[in-house]
Amino acid sequence: MIIDIHVHMIGMNPENGCFISPKLSSGLIYQLFTWELGLSGVGRDDLDLAYRDQVVAWAEESDLEGVGILAFDAVYNELGHFDHERTQYYVSNDYCFDVCEYSEKLFPIASVNPWRRDAFDELERVSEMGAVGLKLIPNSHGVDPGNPRFQRFWRRVAELGLPLISHASFEHTVPVIEQSFGKPERLKPVLEEGVTVIAAHCAGSGVAHPFEEDFGTWRAMLDDHPNLWGDISAMASVSRFPYIHRVLDDEEARKRVVLGSDFPVPIAPMVFSPQLGWAKARKLAQIKNPLQQNLEVFKALGVEDAILERGAKLLRLPKKRLEVEDE
Repeated sequence: MIIDIHVHMIGMNPENGCFISPKLSSGLIYQLFTWELGLSGVGRDDLDLAYRDQVVAWAEESDLEGVGILAFDAVYNELGHFDHERTQYYVSNDYCFDVCEYSEKLFPIASVNPWRRDAFDELERVSEMGAVGLKLIPNSHGVDPGNPRFQRFWRRVAELGLPLISHASFEHTVPVIEQSFGKPERLKPVLEEGVTVIAAHCAGSGVAHPFEEDFGTWRAMLDDHPNLWGDISAMASVSRFPYIHRVLDDEEARKRVVLGSDFPVPIAPMVFSPQLGWAKARKLAQIKNPLQQNLEVFKALGVEDAILERGAKLLRLPKKRLEVEDE
């Protein structure tokens, strides 16, 4: 079962349980984002549903058998209250679940910031609703995963069998509260509580940080933490394309990574023309469906089926769905 475990849900309308700050929803970045998605000219009031329908259509039309849809919790202060000033991007768990009702291919990956006052209640709620995992960007959520205050929270996450997809290393898209919270070594206490952790991008720092790299730390941690994994999301993009070669050239790393895209981060097939040839790269660049395009680029680069199918084994998928796939 091929699952892209790393697809972001985007929303702006508070009525849908969503919010994007003016900093992220205006100017050139916003214009490029809507143009890339083919949503130029769509009014802001209609953008949430247009984006939802686009993701649903691309998932249905792709060769993927599952797509992990990511919620994104808010920032909370140390008293556990919603911090409106520091929250730049918010997609509620309820909206994530609502979107996933539109296709059997979509699976909800909830987001619970452990700082929130009702963190345990929300964790139990999304677990009962059928979340297949949890998502966190420590840098942008203001969460130090190694904070002893969260030990009981991570223990309960492990008991519920929910894998954590945690951004690792530098964050470039969502405004950051503390970059050091993304260091992969900060995840050690989470791993020690028994949580299955999928480090996004295998903790690659990105091409913008050539002199401060975290990929090697993630790779070294694999030897001591059998419950640590990585995803290859955004490794077909301009910002992280060198890392797919580092993963594929390392036998142990290949055994510990899963498929992801980091959509709506744009795919850039032409950066692989030295390996694939100009004609092949150009053909891949013409694929209109970005979820399919990401899959095809990785296949062309030699990403084996075991990597493409591993996400289904790590996410807490419904038993009925797993039984159907095994028939």
